[in-house]
Amino acid sequence: SDPDPIRLGFNPSSRGAGYTFGSDVVARFLHANELLHVLRAHQLCMEGYQVLFENSLSTVWSAPNYCYRCGNMACVLEVDVTLDFFFNVFGPAPASERDTLNLKLQPEEPQYFL
Repeated sequence: SDPDPIRLGFNPSSRGAGYTFGSDVVARFLHANELLHVLRAHQLCMEGYQVLFENSLSTVWSAPNYCYRCGNMACVLEVDVTLDFFFNVFGPAPASERDTLNLKLQPEEPQYFL
């Protein structure tokens, strides 16, 4: 399910699977569970993160340039002991750095294959 910044309640998702939920659903959930905020992931956010419903719900996305074609930013969220949020936004590594990193991550071929 994904948040819907316009409609209230639960509604069928336009993606054809699951539902969307509105600010009223989040407010009821937070109240019933004595929580202040919902932190969620796994929904593409072009800016790397999204905050909705008067700062009661945040979504983070941690895969920059998803599938090498979306052109999106990514984010890692830090929450400190006072519950302040810091959204660390980043983009993909340049191709030249990815190639170097991939070479470093390749395991050496075991001697028994030589």
